[in-house]
Amino acid sequence: MQDLNLRPLACEASLSPYERESPIFVGDLPSASVKKLSALVDWKHTVDAFLWRCQLRALSQNTVQLYAIVFNLLERFHEAEGLTCPSPQTCPPEHLQRFVWWCLRRVKPVSAHAYWRTLRTFFRWLVKEGLRADNPIEKVPEPKMHQPLPRTVTEEHFAKALSTLNLNTFVGLRDAALFCLAFDSGARLSELLGLRVGDVDLRGQFAKVQGKGGRERLIYFGRQTAMLLLRYLTQRTFLLGQPSSDAYLFVCADGRPMTRRRALTRWHLAQKRAGLTVLPFHGLRHGFARAWLLRNGDAISLRRLLGHATVQMTERYVTLWGHDLQRLHRERSPVDSIGLQVKGAK
Repeated sequence: MQDLNLRPLACEASLSPYERESPIFVGDLPSASVKKLSALVDWKHTVDAFLWRCQLRALSQNTVQLYAIVFNLLERFHEAEGLTCPSPQTCPPEHLQRFVWWCLRRVKPVSAHAYWRTLRTFFRWLVKEGLRADNPIEKVPEPKMHQPLPRTVTEEHFAKALSTLNLNTFVGLRDAALFCLAFDSGARLSELLGLRVGDVDLRGQFAKVQGKGGRERLIYFGRQTAMLLLRYLTQRTFLLGQPSSDAYLFVCADGRPMTRRRALTRWHLAQKRAGLTVLPFHGLRHGFARAWLLRNGDAISLRRLLGHATVQMTERYVTLWGHDLQRLHRERSPVDSIGLQVKGAK
């Protein structure tokens, strides 16, 4: 598994005859060929094929990088423990169980859980391709993962952080536009930093973002955020010239695209200047979800707005802020509001 270099994207039709007959596409070959190839694959070629397939499926770069890290860790584990495992086809569950224990001594449970899920995905793919009859990770207990409560930005917290920005400067306007767009739409930071100028419709107050797995969706924002974006783009034109439609929306004063590190630093700095406890940028996304639910927004629409692939995370939001919803209902109960008097009721 050494030197895991991700292969460039290509379509199957453009491959050489040798590549089309390689284990990468064994799922397209007759079962007899699969059995013959299954005795030949080793870790390196199998992992390379798996990572390449992940790229072909347009998985995010972060996901593919995580997968590569896990396989490198698995190789280091086998070397450190003196275990022999020449092929993923013969890797026993005992090795994987020891690998999980090995990881739990070195990383947080949430990371170990991510590593376990990576191996589950990998071995499922092997079974699907006919390279293995069983999935050994299924015999390894799923690591327990404590899910901490999300650190949520409230409206009051956000207003105080925003008040520290100087809207008469390019940097201040850019930061305000970015922060407001995040809090107003619930979009992820990676989605916002990937926006191009042409993706934003200020009149319609929406933008097109590319979420996890390359899935596109529309995000929406309010009138004040639209005004901030307009002022920011105007100031940017004065400073850097009129941007093209494919230029990145959020840039530095020298025209370079704004990096994730820069955005996180600016958000943390705004909170520190306001004397606030520093909350993560992702807390803006949680804050949007909380505000949506407290303003009688429905969970189905929230899932679509946030781009959740499954309902689990959306349901967690609903459960998490259930006490806030209960308080809100007590304040706005339709029956209580009509002044109905029931004997014995307090």
